[in-house]
Amino acid sequence: MDDFRRFFFRGLAALLPTLLTIAVIIWAYRLVETHFGVHVTRAMMSMCSAFSEKPPEGWLRGKEDAIRYGEPIAAWDEQGCRLTVEYKVLERFEEAVENLRQAEDPERRAEIKDEVLPAVTEARNDALWQILFAKYRLNVLGFAIAIIFVYFLGYFLASLVGRRAWRTGEGLIGRVPLIRQVYANIKQVTDFLFSERKVEFSRVVAVEYPRKGVWSLGLATGSPLDVIQKSVDQEMMTVFIPSSPTPVTGYTITVMRSEVIDLNISIDEALRYTISGGVLKPGEALPPPEI
Repeated sequence: MDDFRRFFFRGLAALLPTLLTIAVIIWAYRLVETHFGVHVTRAMMSMCSAFSEKPPEGWLRGKEDAIRYGEPIAAWDEQGCRLTVEYKVLERFEEAVENLRQAEDPERRAEIKDEVLPAVTEARNDALWQILFAKYRLNVLGFAIAIIFVYFLGYFLASLVGRRAWRTGEGLIGRVPLIRQVYANIKQVTDFLFSERKVEFSRVVAVEYPRKGVWSLGLATGSPLDVIQKSVDQEMMTVFIPSSPTPVTGYTITVMRSEVIDLNISIDEALRYTISGGVLKPGEALPPPEI
């Protein structure tokens, strides 16, 4: 059991970075596809149906493709194949055509021809286009168009006219009650994540934190707030104290410059020391993998 636990966690540590990277990429793809790409795909379907009522002959295999590429429902045929929404639509169309062929009453034929058949024909054509897009993975085009649109939106916002238009739009949003509070908080997070201004640390320092006699590694970020500096006579500085084992979180403190010790180590070494909980000391090489 000890060997199993040791090798299991070693394998888990090797796989997790790759699995988490894939999970984040899939999440980002689904986010864009669900909230933007799907609408672009629907617009493409509408454009295709405007040029042609249904896909060209030979591209689809009727109900077979409807079952394979359609949206599943809680129903099965006699062979045990799960049916789809598109399959039911094609089935209703065929039933309407058959009822029209067998109807002998003129009024019944007129009702099917003028009311029932146009509705089921339109639904059939829409279903065929949906099957075609699913079969040939044309929804990827919608995702690609969404990415291109986001790129050109960013390109437009980089211009003077784009910045002014965006500020005007944000000003209008800022006047709407409730929405302005939610939007302001979300904007702070997104601006921090995607801002082109990166947080830069000048050097590694040691500071007595969280109390006297306890030294912590910190990353000097720059000068303090003006209101703090003006309230004291000594020179102050701002230090970020990363936490273990996730140095992306921590505390930002302001201390007197005289109470800070500059350390002759790199920022990478300081972060490695913090992540390892003090096991990997600056200047030491990484331990060889156990065999």
